[in-house]
Amino acid sequence: YYHTCILCDRNYTNLPVAVDATCSGLQILAGLARDASTAKLVNVLPSEKPQDAYKVIAEEAKPNVPESIRPHMDRKTTKRTVMTVPYNAKPFSNRSYIKEALLSKKLKYYTVDTDKHAVRQDLREKGVWFNSEELTATVNAVRGAMNVIVPGPMKVMKWIEKEVGKAIDRGEQEIQWCTPSGFIVTQRLMKPIVETIELQLLGRCQINVATEEGDKVDKAHHKNATAPNLIHSLDASLLHLSAIRFNAPLALIHDSVLCRATDMSVLSTIVRETYMHLFAEHDYLTDWAQQIGAE
Repeated sequence: YYHTCILCDRNYTNLPVAVDATCSGLQILAGLARDASTAKLVNVLPSEKPQDAYKVIAEEAKPNVPESIRPHMDRKTTKRTVMTVPYNAKPFSNRSYIKEALLSKKLKYYTVDTDKHAVRQDLREKGVWFNSEELTATVNAVRGAMNVIVPGPMKVMKWIEKEVGKAIDRGEQEIQWCTPSGFIVTQRLMKPIVETIELQLLGRCQINVATEEGDKVDKAHHKNATAPNLIHSLDASLLHLSAIRFNAPLALIHDSVLCRATDMSVLSTIVRETYMHLFAEHDYLTDWAQQIGAE
């Protein structure tokens, strides 16, 4: 900092910084869907100030959650669910994320000292309490809000699931596609051969063990896995094509890029230009549909 910002005797630093994408799953799906409203909400399109999809979805869901939970519907409550739905997270896992977020909140409790007639405020490690029905209603409200706030990504996921199911019904043994960077993805998911083992320890116990891959295609697994795998493959292509253009030290972890602080403006521009190349200049969803024989 002294050399680059105060003394100004050099224009680089060896100190690295990392920058994460804003909900990368929704970013990729917004590009595939050509959904401008979602793209802006996850900071793909420019705006006057940074956008917060988690907060917007929390506000949309708030009127539909139980009254006792409404004061606590914020970005923290919805973040993990909104992040993982693009990767086909189901309501069961959504429940655990929202439950954990609500129980981890620090609430203010007021106690009265009758002798001194004083009110004392405590900040205790106690979260929001709720029953199973209230948690279910909250999960449904958040998922419903996503259909309203990010409609393009949600529709693309449903379409992918439907078309993959049709491909398996046509007799396809695997789903294969080529990413924009040239990587061939082969998704082969077969039902395992299951062997039943009966144990007699602490009472009779029966467990099923998957021993090896069977010869029947696992249609349900394909339907659940394709959207997440497609997103990951496009995320990898985005970083692959960006890294080729970036001639400086670089580290990558999923949707996070790390480089020297003084190189970040260059890398940031390259990543944005590459995203534009993949999704604005090309219609990859149509290309992908043709590759898997979708309608």
